[in-house]
Amino acid sequence: MIKLNKDIILKYIRMKIYRPTAYFCFVLCISSLLITSCYKEEHFDFPGPYEEANTVNPDSLPFPFDVNKQAGVWLVKNGVPDYGKVLFKGYTDYYPKGDTLSWVKENDGLHMLPHFSFYPLSNADHFAGDPNSYKFNWVYSKYFVPVGSGKSFYMYAKVTFGTFNSTAAGLSLGKNWDTGGPFTFGLDGNTSTGEPGFFLDLYGKNGITVNPALGWPTVTQVMTPGVPANMEVVITNGIFYVKVNGTLVFTFKMAAERAYFYTPQIRPWRNFVAVHDMYIESREMYTLDYAMHEYEGSYNKIQAPALAKTPNGELLLFAEGRSTPTSAKERVAQNTMPVGNTDIIMKRSADGGNTWSNQLTVLAGNGSNLTYCFPQVVTTDNGKIILQYSTIGGAFAANSNAFTYDVNSQRIYQIESNDNGLSWTIPVEITAFKNTAAGYIQGGAVHGIALKSATYNKRLVMPLTYSTNVVRMALSDDGGITWRLGKAISGSRLTKATVVELSDGRLMMVAGHTNTSPKNKLVSYSSDGGDNWTAAANISADVKTGDYGHLFGGIILKGKDGEILLVNPINRETDTEVKNSPTYAVAPVVFKSTSNGQAYTTVGPLFSREAYFGYNAPIGNMDGIVLDDGRIVIAGEGGVESPAEGIVIYKK
Repeated sequence: MIKLNKDIILKYIRMKIYRPTAYFCFVLCISSLLITSCYKEEHFDFPGPYEEANTVNPDSLPFPFDVNKQAGVWLVKNGVPDYGKVLFKGYTDYYPKGDTLSWVKENDGLHMLPHFSFYPLSNADHFAGDPNSYKFNWVYSKYFVPVGSGKSFYMYAKVTFGTFNSTAAGLSLGKNWDTGGPFTFGLDGNTSTGEPGFFLDLYGKNGITVNPALGWPTVTQVMTPGVPANMEVVITNGIFYVKVNGTLVFTFKMAAERAYFYTPQIRPWRNFVAVHDMYIESREMYTLDYAMHEYEGSYNKIQAPALAKTPNGELLLFAEGRSTPTSAKERVAQNTMPVGNTDIIMKRSADGGNTWSNQLTVLAGNGSNLTYCFPQVVTTDNGKIILQYSTIGGAFAANSNAFTYDVNSQRIYQIESNDNGLSWTIPVEITAFKNTAAGYIQGGAVHGIALKSATYNKRLVMPLTYSTNVVRMALSDDGGITWRLGKAISGSRLTKATVVELSDGRLMMVAGHTNTSPKNKLVSYSSDGGDNWTAAANISADVKTGDYGHLFGGIILKGKDGEILLVNPINRETDTEVKNSPTYAVAPVVFKSTSNGQAYTTVGPLFSREAYFGYNAPIGNMDGIVLDDGRIVIAGEGGVESPAEGIVIYKK
């Protein structure tokens, strides 16, 4: 057994990490396969697909990558993470466990704080923790890299982990189309030889413990507890190999298989881990198009997109910037709702949403501790941009994490811009025009519209959802100077409405609902510009939203040629890799109608890149616009793993 010396123990005591059990998992797979106290699985005999002995000349192995690490992408460099490129998932993300966090930024990188140590020096080492906390800590690349026939990628990481005693750890490299099983390379501190060794699990079909009797090094021959280790993974020309601190620790020839794209991961498991560097390189890798992301600027989370097109063709993206939380409960709540110090922020795109300004412009809330939230935008026929938002307070329940808004505290404001969003008027309170008696109001997340029909030309229509699951329209006939409410739309538990003007002058509203049935979106029509509406009824059966897509918001747009475009998720998921994960929508799909919404065809998924077995793109609140060339731009809460990661741009 390996024993930590006194200096190493004292080092981790100073870091408030008390002799953790090391289970470092470099995982290029998303599977939760390490389910026992140490990594145990069926191991297959050599030769299998593997080298029978270490007779390989390391210098003969191909390396078609940049030795200077400039051609790829640094996710973490010199201890500094780029949160637009790397994701740290932790036990405390959705679980307010005291004032501690799973991942703590230090000068040399991100340090994982285990909330339970299986071999503590004292009871204080447990941090009032949970013996299952180790299951919920991950480091994810936000880049998808190719694995399979004809594909190549390179991954480098500098990682420190605390001990190898009776533990395991790994790099997870994929999930294939055949079995959906994991591709994992890691270390196991509890092998049959009595020495910590390396293991490989290939899609759950072929697994081995790397045998030092055949010339392969043991873990302790190439790395030391408490000392940073340089880990390299290479897949190229059908060859897989791993080096640790420059020493080849294993290689084998991969069988031909259908290629997939995966987000490589590091999994700490039960040990202390510090991530100092992480680098990815491949000619075919891709990532999502984050316009805004978590921890950007001074904001913990950025959510609730609102999107507008200016008269000069630029795009303006508005959102909530949820600032550094003041409590653990507030930190957790900010994943799913505006709580605490929140600002209304903006970015600009001059190229149709391909790139966005680096700076976040604060439009409301700067210097205030109030919650500025629920941005919603509408553009008038003469190009004036109107932005509405709220301030609202509330409180957490005494004995739970539930937060309730104080309806009476809500104030609604409006600002305007006549110069493409370069300057804005002083805020005007419009609370009186939007009676809050039915509950607090959420504007959006979708934008309003300016009507073009002869009868109601220039009328502004803004869809609103009340906290009591009531949908109404705010209407203005004087360019937004005054507002009034249309009648409530008849329907049960309606939510997150979106509206479009049809070619015959009628308005069509599409809404979600929170009933268990019917399992489809609901539609309502107005023939008088939004004052009165038909009872909400089932939308065309052509709009397939699965069993759960009706629960979530969508967006409806009028295309360049007058067609109706509807974007809506078709399923839901929870993240089993985090504790207390909320349920969120996944797999948004675009539908098109050329018959004023009477019938639809399926255009295809909003996220259309190839990924891996079982992957569905997460989506939250969204807004969208149509470019002059007919393409649609959707700004949605999204990310590689959950909608809480930021605002992602999709084009179709």
